[in-house]
Amino acid sequence: MRARTAPADVTMRIRPADLCRTPPTALDEGRFVGQLCSTGLGSVSFVVGRRDPDAPEWIALGYSTGGHERVWRRGRPSADGVITYLLVEDDSSSGYVSVA
Repeated sequence: MRARTAPADVTMRIRPADLCRTPPTALDEGRFVGQLCSTGLGSVSFVVGRRDPDAPEWIALGYSTGGHERVWRRGRPSADGVITYLLVEDDSSSGYVSVA
């Protein structure tokens, strides 16, 4: 696995159990909804997290055995306030996903 360059304090680490298929509709002010875009991987997922004081710059999903991970970088919020995260790394894909 490649070494991440993003500082740990701006990275939210999640597990597959943290993913939602649809975004929640009601959140308190201290939370955000992130849309994890996985172009070509078959689906879009959502995650809810704390703003501390802002949404994280990076989201890293650890999955499978062997320490594989997918990494998204924060994009723009949509009109409904959901923050889009763009997939920039998937270390199990052997070149399927390239850094944007």
